[in-house]
Amino acid sequence: MNPAPHYDFVHAAAALIAIATLLTELALLGAKLVHEQVRSYALQSLLAAAFALLVGIHQGQADLIVLAALTAAIKVVVVPWGINRQITFAAAEHEVPLLIKVPMSLLIGVALTGVADSSATAIGVKGVLLPDPVLGMPIALVLVGFFFMISRQNVISQIIGLLSLENGIFFATVTLAPGMPFVIGFLILFDVAAAVVFYAVLARLIVARMRQTSVLDMSTLRG
Repeated sequence: MNPAPHYDFVHAAAALIAIATLLTELALLGAKLVHEQVRSYALQSLLAAAFALLVGIHQGQADLIVLAALTAAIKVVVVPWGINRQITFAAAEHEVPLLIKVPMSLLIGVALTGVADSSATAIGVKGVLLPDPVLGMPIALVLVGFFFMISRQNVISQIIGLLSLENGIFFATVTLAPGMPFVIGFLILFDVAAAVVFYAVLARLIVARMRQTSVLDMSTLRG
């Protein structure tokens, strides 16, 4: 008889973080207001920072601990504050136009999570701390984040979808290459900031012209 697998506190905490992160991604699909989506993203980013901190402590990587602190500061505090205070205006209180309604979106999100798990099992790579298959949760974040972007007709929602997709890449990078140079992790955060600035300018332009942030109005900005 094979001995039962041993799970210590660190592995149990990593598994709980993975489950909670998937739940925040599904919560994005269920959120109809922009502020609700921002809160789900901030919680998801906090979990990403917690995972980086956990891996940093477990592997003895000081640069990962610093990266976790920067992730918490930028993606949990600065980016949500910037979206809420500088971009959304009164339009944030309106419901986001949906191409696919919430119940069907949740079903598709669960299906994409299953596809991600099956794909990660087929890949069969080894990583740090995340339960097998280690790429299941990161791939699910990427797939569901992309689906969230194309099914929400709102510029700010698409910012959040892009940032959620990036969280999936962040999880994959930390679990597969915990010894990565600090500069790589910092550049990932820099890319997030650059994307937010770009979409912020676009959102302000749409709001200034149309008093709302629906992407359906982008065609009027030509010329």
